[in-house]
Amino acid sequence: MELEEDHLSCLPKIILHCILSKLPEKERTRTSVLSKAWLDTWYTFPILYFHSNQIIGMSPPPMEDSVRKRKILEFGDYVKRRMLMFRDQSLAIKKFRLNLNGFVVRYMSKDVDNWLKLACECGVEVIQYSQQILEGQEQYHVLPISVIEAKSLTKLVLQGNIKIDPVFMNYSIKFFSLRELSLTRVLFGDEHAINQLISFCPLIEYITLDLCEVLSSGGGTRYMEYVSISGLQNLKSVDVSAIQDVSIDASSLENFCYNTKNYGAPSKIDFDRCRNLKELYLWSVESTSTNKWFLELFPKFPFLESLKLNNCKMPKKIDISSVRLKRLEFMHSSNLKELNIDSPNLISFGYSGWGASEPTISFLKNSSQLEARIHIAVEYKDLCNLREFVQNIKPNNVLPSLSVAIAESYVDALGLVVSSPPPNIKKLVMQGSGIWGYERHLFLFLVNILLSSCCPETVSFRFDLFKFSKTFIEVCHCLF
Repeated sequence: MELEEDHLSCLPKIILHCILSKLPEKERTRTSVLSKAWLDTWYTFPILYFHSNQIIGMSPPPMEDSVRKRKILEFGDYVKRRMLMFRDQSLAIKKFRLNLNGFVVRYMSKDVDNWLKLACECGVEVIQYSQQILEGQEQYHVLPISVIEAKSLTKLVLQGNIKIDPVFMNYSIKFFSLRELSLTRVLFGDEHAINQLISFCPLIEYITLDLCEVLSSGGGTRYMEYVSISGLQNLKSVDVSAIQDVSIDASSLENFCYNTKNYGAPSKIDFDRCRNLKELYLWSVESTSTNKWFLELFPKFPFLESLKLNNCKMPKKIDISSVRLKRLEFMHSSNLKELNIDSPNLISFGYSGWGASEPTISFLKNSSQLEARIHIAVEYKDLCNLREFVQNIKPNNVLPSLSVAIAESYVDALGLVVSSPPPNIKKLVMQGSGIWGYERHLFLFLVNILLSSCCPETVSFRFDLFKFSKTFIEVCHCLF
């Protein structure tokens, strides 16, 4: 074993770095104790990850200020030593990840600026800087100009009370190498700043804007209301949350995800010129409230392969017709009563709903590879309607995987009359947080209803079934 370890230690450092890159962070750190060669490999590994919890703890504990400051200084000295070693030895940094508690930045924002500056001096390609926001925290850390000026940067991820200073927008800068920009809870001076920042990234491919804010006239902050993205020839994916007015003009766009973060909030999204769109995911959007929207969607985007709608306003009837569509998913779609799908190449369908009043689902043309997944949360009093819902999935050769979440712990003694064999399904998944508290006769009642509503090929449970395992086998033996 020792000889094998020596053989590994003799490998070129570039190969040892490649081995480390395949390991989780925790396992990567452990290699430093294997040998001197592995210790040197770990110290020079170009992917750096610093998390303040490693030294200070998970949250600001009730400790004396002197103890807290000492721990913060220990963490700061550790990061500084590692960063200076890379700079002094002219070593390149490929990826720099920094995850800090909010109270750390409060004490040492200048140190954070210096770490980011050192990373940029070492030709860093990826920066992921995240602050864990404390309750009531209003202090923002201003991103240092060194990051804005970094020419080697290909990916920039900022998260949590980080501010882009308006002064930066006056610099004639270009992120010529940046391919991915992800901003979460980042503060800008005004609505135009984000548009200007994006315009600095001519080769950008992926953009994420989540809960970004701007300064309000009253001195506080508010969510950004408007963003316009255009003139980017390589743009592939845009993910936007909590921005009311979004306009995208990018013929290269393939993936668009939009979330209002507030159902019923007014929103305006214009992406009609993105004709090559392949994946569309909308969350809490009201513009989907007519069947006309669905009828016009696929001619407008002829290459659309994946459509996901979550908590969106729905018409009572939806007709979907697309030869290209491969994945379709409806989640929490209230008001929907009838869904007709004419998509011969559809291979994945998902539906998630609440209650017994679920829609009739018809696959007018379906692929032999189609996998249908249905998740329903119901109360016990509605379980008897489950059979009708399963029967309303047409044609009969479509065997869905059915997941049933039971929402309350009280069972009425409902009668169930079964006059014909139940419809077949592929899989039944039962969920219920209070199942371990049931009495045997209530559990028998539950299983009888479910197995009389559908005939699954397989059954699985997501709760503690140990005390009822024998009972379940007895029920199945009697039924089949």
